Amino acid sequence: MNRRAFLGSTTTALLPLTTLAEEGSKPVLRFGLIADAQYADADPEGERHYRTTPGKMKEAVEVIRAAKPEFTLHLGDFIDRDFKSFDVMLPLISGLGHPIYHLLGNHDYSIADAEKARVVSTLGMPHDYYTFRSGSTRFVMLDTNDLSTYRDPKDSLRNKEAAQLLKKLEAAQAPGAKPWNGGLSKAQLEWLDRELSAASAAKEKVILCGHHPLIPAEMHQAWQADEVLAVIDKHDCVRAYFNGHNHAGAFVERKGIPYVTFRSMLHEPGINAYSVVDVFDDRIVITGHGRAESRVLAV
Repeated sequence: MNRRAFLGSTTTALLPLTTLAEEGSKPVLRFGLIADAQYADADPEGERHYRTTPGKMKEAVEVIRAAKPEFTLHLGDFIDRDFKSFDVMLPLISGLGHPIYHLLGNHDYSIADAEKARVVSTLGMPHDYYTFRSGSTRFVMLDTNDLSTYRDPKDSLRNKEAAQLLKKLEAAQAPGAKPWNGGLSKAQLEWLDRELSAASAAKEKVILCGHHPLIPAEMHQAWQADEVLAVIDKHDCVRAYFNGHNHAGAFVERKGIPYVTFRSMLHEPGINAYSVVDVFDDRIVITGHGRAESRVLAV
């Protein structure tokens, strides 16, 4: 039975968490994962407790480091509203002592226009979107803010074009037609297609990561998510899509691929959220801490 047929036979793509302990096998890859730390030196707003994030990051760093992963992912929204917040958060997460791969989130751009061009280099990213490999797994890190009304300076041509696109999406009543969402440019979509083709040719499996969810279709969904899904549908190498943005979390299986929205570290002052992820040949095991859910994904 091929991979997609097997997944199609499992209605939720979830297996009991005891499976890992019963089989006793070792993962081919382990990594840490954090979503939406979103630190700001600001008073709480609703469920967003900005000043609690540094303490939570210290705890997450300690636990993830002890698990000895190869690297850690942060799925966007590392800070909020003030560029100097990077000076608080970067030294904390560097305590992991291993590589950290960032994505861009909408709140990473809720800063002064003059500072926006510095975000990618400040986070140590090679580009707005990029790939890296670990063994036979290729991680494709998307920039779902590529088309958005916040990524570029207000008077820029790209910003004006994004505003026009948002109006079209609003007129079409697209669920994700909100100013806090964004999408992929044509150039990035073409790049994604090439990367997935290259991964298939190299017999690599792919874990796709983005800040915004592609599904479900609700108020946090990336713009024109159907175009991204159409590219994914062309390739058989994608094992999973991981994202943040929706602080409540979510899980959807589509065509045998699990789409996991990881919960934010920001919410609930006394409860953290971070994960350690183990990749096996036939499954991905997510061990959640605090609000983060534990799952076993059949892949």
